[in-house]
Amino acid sequence: MASLHIKGFGPIVDSTKIELTPLMVLIGRQSAGKSTFMKVLCFCRWIEKKIMVSTDDMVNQYTHYNRFVKELKQFHRLNDEYFTDDTHLMYDGDNITIEYHGVNGNAKILRKKSFAEKRFNTKLCYIPAERNLISAIQNVDKTYKATERDVLFNFIYEWDEAKIPYTSEHPFKLAATGGFSYVNKSGADVLVREDGTETPAFYASSGMQSVMPMDVMANYITERVGNNASLSMHERNEINKTDNGHSYRRLEYQSAQLFIEEPEQNLYPESQKLVVLSLVRSLKKALENGSEQSMAMVTTHSPYVMSVTNVLLAAAIVGEKGLRQTVVDKDCIIPSKAISGYYIDEKGVFQNIMDRKIPMLSGNDLDGVSDWVDESISKLNQILFA
Repeated sequence: MASLHIKGFGPIVDSTKIELTPLMVLIGRQSAGKSTFMKVLCFCRWIEKKIMVSTDDMVNQYTHYNRFVKELKQFHRLNDEYFTDDTHLMYDGDNITIEYHGVNGNAKILRKKSFAEKRFNTKLCYIPAERNLISAIQNVDKTYKATERDVLFNFIYEWDEAKIPYTSEHPFKLAATGGFSYVNKSGADVLVREDGTETPAFYASSGMQSVMPMDVMANYITERVGNNASLSMHERNEINKTDNGHSYRRLEYQSAQLFIEEPEQNLYPESQKLVVLSLVRSLKKALENGSEQSMAMVTTHSPYVMSVTNVLLAAAIVGEKGLRQTVVDKDCIIPSKAISGYYIDEKGVFQNIMDRKIPMLSGNDLDGVSDWVDESISKLNQILFA
């Protein structure tokens, strides 16, 4: 099982060794390190993909001239303050390992013994909190100009690819209240109600501007699993030259990997539930269609996201015990062991919040406000009705 261990990096003091599962939830206060961990993981997974797919010596390229850390900083907007002499990143991937120490220097990257036979292609996407810029700023692809490609520029670029299939003949029903569907009309993003009323995404609510690119992108990325990968003819020819009976693993996407910041952003609780269900439904399809483990990692402040995840966890366990249930659609149920969650405390240390005895993800650290509300209302009622 792939894993990542981060120490002394930005707000993260010690992540502990985090083993990757198909569905992962990270909670914690603002600036606790949730997105920081996810960015490092996404970058390591991306480097692994490049090494697995490329016919060039990408290992050599990323172990010289500080390229690994330079691109990590540039792509995910991390400055020098994230790095100290105690910084340590240890990524143990599917087919490679990456280790990095200190402030400046080169990463140590090693291929695993079974690399040649087991390497594969995967489809990745980092969905940032700023995703509503896709709709909120007209012609954002022309307005937003990064001197070098960063995570937001990359998302805008990928959006142009992701929205192509969802035409008027093939609309995509969005996971939000109101019965909206997404349609790409000659490149323009349009929301269509059930009665046929159309609204340009630019004039939609902030909630719809947030859910639209996230839901469409998650569906598109996971739908690619099992289909031909985006490779040039030269790349395909070079891969076929080194066939060894395994070229299909690089010519077709074998998994999907999603990294999503705050899926609840600007959404009503009911829509938050629908978004989680939609995400897991897409994830399950990817898990079934690929030969390798797909995954979705989300950072959240929402107790609703946590609660819905716990419902799915309980439904999975009911099925694993051979019992019947009609509460949760089976298309949204993945194995209970596929779900994990972590809380980052005030000291920057990760804590596993999965309680296998109950079982559920503990939301005590996320929803402490409810305890305060209950206690305060009780005291005030005692005063009012004494």
